[in-house]
Amino acid sequence: METSAGTFEIMINEGSEMKRLIIRPQDTTDGVPVYHGYSTDGIIISQLRQEPTGEWIQIWGDMPPDSVVQIGKAITHHMA
Repeated sequence: METSAGTFEIMINEGSEMKRLIIRPQDTTDGVPVYHGYSTDGIIISQLRQEPTGEWIQIWGDMPPDSVVQIGKAITHHMA
């Protein structure tokens, strides 16, 4: 996968190992960005967005709920 401006990497703890994900934000018409999560080999594995309540939800993919929370926290930290 080719990285571009705005794309960044995060690390999450999945079981007993650390997993690196590439995150690509995408603006949407409602003003709430969607974050596409890719494996290091460029395969999309998840799409997340943050609700107005602050909760991160997965709108596509099958990541476990604890991974969604970790990804959301890492995105929030990166964007701060």
